[in-house]
Amino acid sequence: MGYRLPFVTTIATFLLLIAGALVVGFDAGLACSDWPLCNGHIIPPMEGKIIIEYTHRMLSTGVGFLMLANLYLAWRKRKESPIVLKLVVLSFVMLLFVAVLGGINVLKKLPPGFTAMDTSFAILLFSTFVVLTGVTLANVRKKQNEFREDRQVRSMFKPALIVAIAIYADYVLGAFIKHSDAGQVWVNGKTSLLNNIISTPAIATTLMYIHVLATLLIVFSSLWLFFYARLRKVLKGQAIAMLILLALQPVTGFVTIVTGLAVVTNVIHMAIAALMMALAAFIATEAKLGANLLHTNDKKSSAVSSKEQSIVNLG
Repeated sequence: MGYRLPFVTTIATFLLLIAGALVVGFDAGLACSDWPLCNGHIIPPMEGKIIIEYTHRMLSTGVGFLMLANLYLAWRKRKESPIVLKLVVLSFVMLLFVAVLGGINVLKKLPPGFTAMDTSFAILLFSTFVVLTGVTLANVRKKQNEFREDRQVRSMFKPALIVAIAIYADYVLGAFIKHSDAGQVWVNGKTSLLNNIISTPAIATTLMYIHVLATLLIVFSSLWLFFYARLRKVLKGQAIAMLILLALQPVTGFVTIVTGLAVVTNVIHMAIAALMMALAAFIATEAKLGANLLHTNDKKSSAVSSKEQSIVNLG
């Protein structure tokens, strides 16, 4: 199985995350009052918030078909790479779970906590396809004799995994704060938005401070990853990209707070967090496989490597 279809599916899933953030930002989650239909229609009148919610649903359907295509190809090539099939099956199960949570959100009129759960599984689904793209890309590199294992790359697995876990935990917490209106309570003092989960302003304030602490954990772990990459002289480009995203994240977060949680800056803030999660997952995948998948060895290097291996075998 090639890497192009998983890569396209990864991009589509990222766009689905953006669409979901727009649905929340414009409060369009109940624009379609039923599910799986939209206000009793397969194709409802395209007006107002219905456009945002219906676009999100169509993207979800498109991602579903892409995942079915991945499942079909992974099943056909299951003997070549069983891990690919396992990852595709896992992603498909998560997609079904996200769809069910989305249906519950609509039918139960956005119960507190369920939208955050939906978002949390969606980012896991996105990350799974990032890993799948890395694994299938590695398989293609191996077939083309462009895959070279490196112990230094393997040593990056632990710091990369810690960064990924920290980003995911912060993402989930941020989603919970956003979808429970804790951010609005803390920033704008809108106590009218209190609910049975965020019952007092003190709880909202506590969650925001925990969110800040989690962000600091991401900062320290990302710096550790960067200096570790420089020390080992591997994956330096990916580590630098992580620092760039890390620098942009607090800026967008600050602008979001200053502008009263404006929709555009909030969506950008979420998108950067998702990209950081994807990059951390990809680096962890590279480290687990032991190769820099963004660097291809030329034919000359491959020939030299094969010659050296032959000499070792003869010896």
